[in-house]
Amino acid sequence: MRHRFLLVPFLVVVAVASARAQAPADLSGTWRLNAEASDVGGTGGDENEMPTAGRVPVGGLGMPGRQPLGGYGSPGGPASPEAAVDPQTRKQRMELLRELLEPVRKLSIAQDSSVVSFTYDDGRTVRYRTNGKAERHQSVNGVVETETRWKKGRLVRETSLDDGVTIEETFTLTSPRGLSLEIEIGGGVGRRKPIKRIYDPVQ
Repeated sequence: MRHRFLLVPFLVVVAVASARAQAPADLSGTWRLNAEASDVGGTGGDENEMPTAGRVPVGGLGMPGRQPLGGYGSPGGPASPEAAVDPQTRKQRMELLRELLEPVRKLSIAQDSSVVSFTYDDGRTVRYRTNGKAERHQSVNGVVETETRWKKGRLVRETSLDDGVTIEETFTLTSPRGLSLEIEIGGGVGRRKPIKRIYDPVQ
């Protein structure tokens, strides 16, 4: 019987420790991109992977020998759904994807129990509810749908575009004080290496 009484406080301690380990990280503050420690371009690989013609700053919008991400980039061959999309729509989609993948040089984050706000270097502030439910946001080049949630202490934001392409961003607080951002692109043909970016705090 005594062993049972000793087991109860032990389980309480384990439960409390587990809850603290899963608590949302405090991402609040102003952060500046550490370009030297981050992946180049938008492919998560070498700059040489980017197309030589029609190159865009973020890369990853269509690599040699691969179908462009979700139909972005050059029109596809037979059976490509983008073949039926007019050039203006295709251009708008590419500009939106470029905007979403362009490295943010500086950003400020504020958070409370249910909302995380991002203020970007162009002055825009966007609020994301962290309940995991879909919500729509106006970007510079279009409207996107996002789902934002905390997962094992990390902030995960998934952005969905209208042609099935998804961009999942995971924000992790690192030690010593730093911010790591990992970006995974889905919905295209084949699996692409995640993009990693590192941010240093602005004192």
